[in-house]
Amino acid sequence: MKILAITSAPPWPAAHGAALRNGLLLEALARRHEVDLVTLDRPRAAPVPAPSALGRVVQLCAAPPTLRRRLWVGLRIGAPDLVVRHASVRLRGRAQMLLHSRGYDAVHVAQAQLAPLLHDVHASAASPANRPRLVYDAHNVEWTLQAALARASRGPRAVWAAVQAARLRRLEAWAVRLADCTIAASRGDLASLRALGAAAAVHVPHPVRVPPRPAALEERAERPRVLLAANFDYRPNVMAAEWLFGSIWPRLLRRVPSAELRVIGPRSPDLRPIAPARCVIGGVVDDVDREYARAWLAVSPTAAAAGAPYKVLCALAAGRPVVARRRGYVGLPAPERIGAAAPANADGFLRALVELLTNPAAYRRAAAAGVAYVTAEHSQDRVAAQLLEVYDQLSARARVDAPA
Repeated sequence: MKILAITSAPPWPAAHGAALRNGLLLEALARRHEVDLVTLDRPRAAPVPAPSALGRVVQLCAAPPTLRRRLWVGLRIGAPDLVVRHASVRLRGRAQMLLHSRGYDAVHVAQAQLAPLLHDVHASAASPANRPRLVYDAHNVEWTLQAALARASRGPRAVWAAVQAARLRRLEAWAVRLADCTIAASRGDLASLRALGAAAAVHVPHPVRVPPRPAALEERAERPRVLLAANFDYRPNVMAAEWLFGSIWPRLLRRVPSAELRVIGPRSPDLRPIAPARCVIGGVVDDVDREYARAWLAVSPTAAAAGAPYKVLCALAAGRPVVARRRGYVGLPAPERIGAAAPANADGFLRALVELLTNPAAYRRAAAAGVAYVTAEHSQDRVAAQLLEVYDQLSARARVDAPA
């Protein structure tokens, strides 16, 4: 098949979960199909070469809209802020041009912020039988995430999140009905997407690069290092850092005085004014694998989440246990089965951290369980086979539906 993929940000470098998923899924598709990519980047961003397996890669630059424009457009047309923030005339124009000139068999649209492009694909052909097949990779069910944020917030933030949840629910219900195939990143999301009306919905979990061997314990930093790796352009992750800094970290230092906290990811430098003692802010790093290898364990303190947390999967793949907040632990099996801990409150979170930092036997059991789980369920090759099977079935249906 000839496939056009469209993403709202470059998949490389894999500085956050969405980029990691998009990049690995596109690499999987390129094993068997001809894949072009159109993606949106911010001005002055350093270009990163795409894998040579891809065909044409069009990387467009556009400044994000101002807050005033976001509020005005959202109020005027009732669009979710997620869509307004990522709206780009250049992206839609280039995608439409390619649709009319390149003869694609399928279009792979990633995430709800690009849902308007599903309409463009439908409008690109005179009849459904002649248009490309539409694949919508949801990543998350965004309306449920905003609903969780509304419950976790107070005042104007709670009202804002509730309004966004209602708008996103309508948008996502519309998107899954337009798509010929909707992809869910977790079984919980699969059920939610089907409840929205997605008739042809399938589960393709997050792919993870599993190293040939887990990082050795000798590779860890000399002092007990706790790693928080996240995209801090994402409000739930900022809230998570604030909770970790204020409710957990000072108490942990009283129990494990030699511990150090390392925070990395997009916009993590914005957290420096509130960073606690013995906390190092690393920004966007060149080698995420080394960060996990140097860490003793990772944390996922997010209280509102959807899909499945990549920060958990990447740590487990590296042989590093994870402590997650139960309210944000979604899309994965029971934590004790996979080398994670997901306590319900701050006291439990603290106890789990202390146990893993001070009990070598518990640490080794958790690390082994995590590697085994990720290898069995999320390895790049396993997920690639699942995705290619989805496209094989889509191609077979398209041949049946093709006009005689």
